[in-house]
Amino acid sequence: ATPTSTPPTPAVSPDPQAVAAPAVPSRVPASAPAPVATSAPPPQPRVGADYLDHPKPAYPRMARRMGEEGTVLLHVQVGAEGNVERIEVQDSSGYDDLDQAALAAVRRWTFTPARAGTTPVAGWVVIPIRFSLEDAEP
Repeated sequence: ATPTSTPPTPAVSPDPQAVAAPAVPSRVPASAPAPVATSAPPPQPRVGADYLDHPKPAYPRMARRMGEEGTVLLHVQVGAEGNVERIEVQDSSGYDDLDQAALAAVRRWTFTPARAGTTPVAGWVVIPIRFSLEDAEP
């Protein structure tokens, strides 16, 4: 009963078309200090947050019985400490129980946060969680 999460590195874009594309730098939060004018450009955040601990969500028993499958796209704000600060369903699987299972699992995940230079910063990632009966364990 194990859905898969793909890709192994989350894309840093709310655009569903960008999920399979290379990640783009995460956004620096509005509460970040204002940049200081210098001759050198300010450091840019590194590409996205990386998964640190990401156990797969349980495939809901009733969803499996009903033959429900689909992919949930979650828009997740990862804090500078690597924790999930906000999470939203960006694109539903079409089944509330699959969406809820994905939300519950990803809320518990931890990440290696994005960085601006050497400073960890909050950023947004899009995480696809795929529920497939073909991949589910008996």
